[in-house]
Amino acid sequence: METEIKYKAFSPDEHLSGVLGICRAIEWDNFHYDPDLTRKSLTAPGVTTIVAVSPEEAVAGFAQIQGDGVGLQTHLSLLAVDEGWRRKGIARRLVEEGFRRLGAARMDPTSSDEALDFYRTFAHREQTGFRLYPNPHTKNNGRPD
Repeated sequence: METEIKYKAFSPDEHLSGVLGICRAIEWDNFHYDPDLTRKSLTAPGVTTIVAVSPEEAVAGFAQIQGDGVGLQTHLSLLAVDEGWRRKGIARRLVEEGFRRLGAARMDPTSSDEALDFYRTFAHREQTGFRLYPNPHTKNNGRPD
């Protein structure tokens, strides 16, 4: 695990451009690359966003987590690490920080198939999941097929 990385609460003034940079680099358009929408989503009520920050103050990764407010469960919506910082324990530490900061008994991640092996390294119960959309003809953030 990288000891030089610090884990901090997301601050739009300090971390927004770094988070957007990671999203662009991995081609995640969850926030449509819109700085205002990104800021609002990562600071919304009930959301805890944690950033992994390098010694140079660059954002190396981030996690967006929603909690129920009582510590029973959380939902890990987003977890991303800059390619140059992968395989150094940052994603694992972001998840651990989420548990610690929210005091949650469990966390339900939204995952791609590529991340399943990573999530299987945690104590877990595996189950089938879905991502639902309001219109049966849309997916991928509401865009038509």
